[in-house]
Amino acid sequence: ILRRPQFWFGVTIIVPTLLWYWFFAYQPIILAFRLAVVKYQMLDPASSPFVGLDNFRQLFANPLFLVSVRNTITWAVFSFVGMLPISLVISLCLVNVRRGRNFYQGLLFLPVVISLVAIALLFRMLMDPEIGQFNRILESIGLPAFDWLSSSDTALPTAVGISIWKGLGFYVVILTAGMLNIPQELHDAATVDGVNAWQRFRGITLPLLSHTLALVVVILAIGALQEFTGVFVLTNGGPGNATYMYNLLIYQEAFQDIRF
Repeated sequence: ILRRPQFWFGVTIIVPTLLWYWFFAYQPIILAFRLAVVKYQMLDPASSPFVGLDNFRQLFANPLFLVSVRNTITWAVFSFVGMLPISLVISLCLVNVRRGRNFYQGLLFLPVVISLVAIALLFRMLMDPEIGQFNRILESIGLPAFDWLSSSDTALPTAVGISIWKGLGFYVVILTAGMLNIPQELHDAATVDGVNAWQRFRGITLPLLSHTLALVVVILAIGALQEFTGVFVLTNGGPGNATYMYNLLIYQEAFQDIRF
């Protein structure tokens, strides 16, 4: 049973947190449900007429809706398939490094702290089909120029690759920390019993890393489904809607066409 001082201490801690979530999380969600069933008048919100499910009918009738959903799911799948294996392999390598581990982690983490807009603008210049340095390097070694961001077949994988390079260090740091928390005695005992490296990874590292992997998967899913800035700066949804995400659709409908 809580004593009175403990009770009031708990109240003083919990109430401000609940108020914060109410104003900046729960209330906007509730207001979003109201926006979904009215024709929102930005200059006079109180007079917004009720339209029921008409907004949803217009959404599903929009030819870009299914395109944006498909591209967003494709982006998420590519991010998972690319980010998780690469970050796991690099983390395994870093765990076995005895000297300079923090230096290598710092180098890998450097792109994470650089502005995404700056990185997107840089890669857009480097991948320019006419003056981009990447194609010049390919031509100098006798290889054909690549379309990079200018083709609907390669734009989405290229943008995902840039996103993976940008965020790789973040996931490597998390996974490396998780692996370092696994007791070394377990690996030593398995080695003595004749267990090879792959069996140790499958039977010891992966099970004990499951909570860290779950965290990484959740963060990856959130980041992939919220993708906006990178594709907006790189391609603005093009070419031919090949990188048109549903967040771009939200941005266009609400803030360009003023259809909240």
